[in-house]
Order: sequence, then C-alpha cells, then structure tokens
Amino acid sequence: MKMKAKIYLGLALVSLSIASCKKAKFGDPVILVTGTEVSPIVKFTVENTPSEFSVTATSTYKADEDINVKFELDTAAISRYNAEHKTTYFVVPQDAIDITNLSTVIKAGSSASTPVSVKVISTSPLIDGRSYLIPLSIKQVDGGNMNVMESSRTIFLRIARVIGFPALSMNNSTGPTTGSPGTRGRFNATSIFATPVTLTNFTLEIKNLVYAFRSGDGNTNPQPIQTLISWSGATGASIGLRYGELGNPNNSLQLIGSLGGAFAYGFNPMQWYTISIAYDGSKGIMYVDGNKVAELPGSIVMEFSQLNLGQNWGGYDTRQYFNGRIAECRVWNRALTPGEIKLNLCGADPNAPGLVAYWKFNEGTGSKFFNSSKEGSKYDMDWTKVYWDNNGDDVFDPVVDKSQYVTWTNDALNKCSQ
Repeated sequence: MKMKAKIYLGLALVSLSIASCKKAKFGDPVILVTGTEVSPIVKFTVENTPSEFSVTATSTYKADEDINVKFELDTAAISRYNAEHKTTYFVVPQDAIDITNLSTVIKAGSSASTPVSVKVISTSPLIDGRSYLIPLSIKQVDGGNMNVMESSRTIFLRIARVIGFPALSMNNSTGPTTGSPGTRGRFNATSIFATPVTLTNFTLEIKNLVYAFRSGDGNTNPQPIQTLISWSGATGASIGLRYGELGNPNNSLQLIGSLGGAFAYGFNPMQWYTISIAYDGSKGIMYVDGNKVAELPGSIVMEFSQLNLGQNWGGYDTRQYFNGRIAECRVWNRALTPGEIKLNLCGADPNAPGLVAYWKFNEGTGSKFFNSSKEGSKYDMDWTKVYWDNNGDDVFDPVVDKSQYVTWTNDALNKCSQ
C-alpha cells in the first residue's frame, strides 16, 4: 500500500481547521499561527528586559515544498478584537518592542516554521494598569497551496509584566492591645470623605493577602474572624468582607452588608487575591480574581463616603483584626465585566471610565494613602486623622492618630503577573 505524501499531524488540529477555517474543506491542509488553536491571546511574561518570544507558523500537514510565510504587525486587529469581545486592550508602544524580521519559512518535510523573534526591550513606555497586546498576523503565504485558518491568522501577545510593589500591612501589633482609642496597637480605623458619591451601580475591589488563618471560637482572643474592609455611606448602606465567620471554615470569605450574605471558600495563606463585588442595579456578584463565586439579587443605593479598614469597633479591634496585607482598593460607579476585572488584577488605568476612587497602597512610606483616580485629592486618606467607634454604638469618637501603626512591606511576596 502506497503511503500518502502528506503525513497527518493530528486529528484535533485538523478538526479545528475544519470548524474554523472559512475556506478549507474537510481534510484540507491549513496554516495557522502556532499556539492560537484555543485562543488568539497568548501570555508573554516579562520580568526583565529584554525578554524574547518566538512566534512561528504551523501547517496541519508536512510541507511538500518550502512555504514562505510573512507576518505583519497588525495593530488594527486590536480594535477589531476589542469591539468584538468588549475588552480594553491597548496597542503596545513601538519603542517598547523590537521585531527585526517578519519573514519565516516552513521547510519542505517540516510542519513548523523558523521563528520570528519578538522582544520587549523596555517597560518604561507602558502605563500601569493597562493591558498591552503585540498583534502579529500572517500577511502572505507563498508555496505549499495551503489556506490560512482565519480564526488563527493573528496572535496577540499579551505582555504580562511581573510587577513588584510595596503593600500595606494591617497586622501591626507592636503597641499595647488595650487602652484608649488610637493606642490599641492596631491599624484598624475609618476614613471619612467630605464629598459623598451616589452609587446606583458599582464595583468595589480590594487586593489582599492573609498571613495565616486563625483557629478558635467566639470566646478566644483573637477570634477566627478577620475583618478586612467595608465600604459604607451616610445613609447606612454598606458592603463588607471578612474571613473566618463563625460556623464556616477559617479560610472562607464572607460578603456582608446591605445585599445580604454570601461566602467564597478555599483561600490559601500567603497568596494574593483580588476580591470584586459588582452591582448592576438588580444583583451583586462577588468575584475572586475575576471568577464568579456568588450572586445576590437585591436593591441598594450607596452614598459612598466612608472606607473602613479592619474592625473599627472598640473591643473588637484585637479580636477580629486582619492578619495580612492589602493593595489595589477601588471604587467604580459601574458594574465591571469579568473580563475587565481580570485585566485589572495587577492594577487599573487611573483614567479608566467610571473609576471614582483608587488607592494603590504602594506609597511605601509615611501614613497617607493617595487617590490615583481623576477625582484626585478629595479621596486621599490620612492615617493621622481617622475615626474610631470606641463603644461599638455606630457613633464615631473624636478624630484619632493611628499613623504609628502604618507598616509597609516590600518583599518577594509582593509580586503580580497579569
């Protein structure tokens, strides 16, 4: 029996070409950009510069002759992708990359081309909070009599910077654990803003890391409960997050407040997580790192004017203090999509539409936490002038100074790759 000149490479890949290639018929050989079979967006991790990524073309059958493939930097493809998928990717600045040769060849008898070298030579032109793509498309194919699989004509290299950052630790226990407000040895307090904002739709976010989850019961000091944060307003509406609510695993996270209660489970110590609560006017959805974990129907209008970090009730500060770090706290006046949330895991564009307040908590020194959004200094926080509910009666005592309990961290734990 005479063997076929073209050797079949794989049922899954050819099946994909049948389903996706607009011009190919059953069993026809096609050419595609390697690695785009499932998604055209491929992660390009950049920790140091220069960093290099090799882009190749693949044929679904071995080539009978040399096939010359020419790529192009197809920046218009990003606009088309954003429009189709409702994303906000940015075109990488030209001075951040180096691509010296866009021509490649699939040699006769092979199914993979020689590589095109794509280098990120500098991250300085990249704006924090933006997700950048390097779009390479197959522009021309000469030889081989193969069509291009249209769904895999373009590869989008998503620059995933490995970012180190200072972060704020809320576990300062160097001072006494009892005493008058402001001298309890804990960071916990409330910042009040003079300019409330009405939120009929919103997204609230906080990035956090827990050092360790506590055991024990409601009679211990400290308790398993670790109060992380609450966003609240003058009308009483609030949304809060706390770990280890009694009766649930200590490494579970509870959403509490005006929308009701919900839980997320299975958190690991010494690991960063971004928690997002998106409310679209009829329901709130809680996300962990952009993945939906709970949904709560309901109606809420928040006159946001207060940010509470930790447990600010007297007597509970030492019982329910948060044993960990925080970064990237945001308030939006719209419900973000899961895709938007995932793009913002390491940081958000300060000029993004709908971003009301944005505390990166990356100052690294001092006791002031600055707002990075377009709203500016009216949402700055100064831990020398914060508030405390000493009696647990929802009445704030006179302003206190908690600057001595602000602790900054900047070590190997504080890294993010997006």
